[in-house]
Amino acid sequence: MEEARRCSERSLLLEAVAAVAPIARAHAPEAEERRTLSLPVVAALRERGLFALATPRELGGFEADPLTQLEVFEAMTRIDTSAGWGLLIGAMQAAMVGAYLPDAAVSRVFPGGARTKTHTPLIAGLLQPVGRAVAVEGGHRVEGRYPFGSGIRHAEWIFTSAIVAGAENAPPGPPSFVSVLVPREDVQVEDTWHVAGLRGSGSDHYVLRDTFVPSNHTCSFPAGARRRGGTAYDLPFVALLAPAHAAFVLGLARRALDEVAVLGAARNKVWRQTTLGETDAFRMDLGRAEAKLSAARAYALDALGACWDRVRSGAALGVEEMMHARLIVSHATDVAAEVVTFAYRSGGGSALYLTSPLQQLLRDVFAATQHVAATDDAFEHAGKVRLGLPVAHPLLAPRALPFAAAP
Repeated sequence: MEEARRCSERSLLLEAVAAVAPIARAHAPEAEERRTLSLPVVAALRERGLFALATPRELGGFEADPLTQLEVFEAMTRIDTSAGWGLLIGAMQAAMVGAYLPDAAVSRVFPGGARTKTHTPLIAGLLQPVGRAVAVEGGHRVEGRYPFGSGIRHAEWIFTSAIVAGAENAPPGPPSFVSVLVPREDVQVEDTWHVAGLRGSGSDHYVLRDTFVPSNHTCSFPAGARRRGGTAYDLPFVALLAPAHAAFVLGLARRALDEVAVLGAARNKVWRQTTLGETDAFRMDLGRAEAKLSAARAYALDALGACWDRVRSGAALGVEEMMHARLIVSHATDVAAEVVTFAYRSGGGSALYLTSPLQQLLRDVFAATQHVAATDDAFEHAGKVRLGLPVAHPLLAPRALPFAAAP
C-alpha cells in the first residue's frame, strides 16, 4: 500500500510540474530581468501543491521520499532553472520548519484552516549560521547580515540560523547553533543580487537587527530533533538536502543536452557545409556527455536509495552512507559543469546571445559550482573514509532522538 501511494503521488507531482511548465517558460525572461522568480510562477507552484513536496503529511504535505524529491526537482529545473531553484528552496524550507519547530511556531505558519498542499507557506532564508544569537529570557536576540536569501522577495517567513554567543561554562569544541523563524517583515532586504548566474533566484542579502525570537520559534541546528513526520526527517542535514542540490544540477545539465541535440540538427558548419550533428567529433562528445550525466544520476539515485533504506529501517546513517550523501552533490555538480560547457561550446557564436538558453545554462551551472553544498572537501572527506582516517563534519552529525522517542 505504501509503495502504491508513493507511485501515485510521484505521478501527481510530475503532472503538476508539467502543468506549471508553460507558465515557467513564459516568465523565464522576466525572472532573469527582475532578478527574482516571477509571481505568476510562484503562484502556480503553490496552487499545484509543489511547495508541499517534502512537508510532513500531518501538515498537509506529500512527505515525499528522497528519490521522488530528486525526480520532481530535476524535472522542474529541466524546464526552467529559476523555477527549479525557487521550488527546491521553498519546498525544503517548508519541510524543515514543519518537521523541527515547536507547535507554537507551526500553528502560526501552518494555520489549521490552511493545512493543505495548495497553501504551503512561502519560506526563504540561509541556514548557514552567519548571524549571532544571544540567549535572553524567553528566547534569543538575533542579529546578522545574511547573503543568498533565495526567494526572499516573495517569502512570508524567514528560517535562518545563527551562532549562539555568550554561553557561560560552554564545553570545549564547536559553538552552539540555533535556527530561528521570523516573519518576513522583521528582516530588511538589501538589493544586492546583481550577479552572473542564477539571476532569477532573487538571492538578496537580508539583515536582522537585534530581533527577538521566542524559544518556541527556534530549534537546534544542524541536528535538531524531529517533532513531526516520518523517519526521512531523521536524516542528517546534508543528507536531507542532498536530493534537492543533486537534482538541480542534473536537471540543468539535462536541459543543456536537450538544447544541443536540437542545435545539432539545425546548426550549419559553414566551412564544411554540413550540420553539427553530421560531424563524428560532435556525435562522439555528445555520447560521452550522455554517459557521464546518466552515470552521475544513477549514482545519486543509488546513494539516496541506500540512505532512505537505512533511515526508514530505524538505523542511523553509517560512515559510508554519509560519505556518499556528500559525494553525490559535488560529483553531480562537476559532471554538470562539464556537460554544460560542452553544450555551450558546441553552440558556437549563437550561444553568446542572451536569447540562447545555452549561455544562461552555462552561467547558472557555474553559479551552482560555487554553492557550499558542492565544495571539493566532499572528495577529501571520501578520501579520508577510504584511508580509514577519522572524519567529522557538523552537518553530518546524527540528529537528536525524535521528541516522541526521547526518554
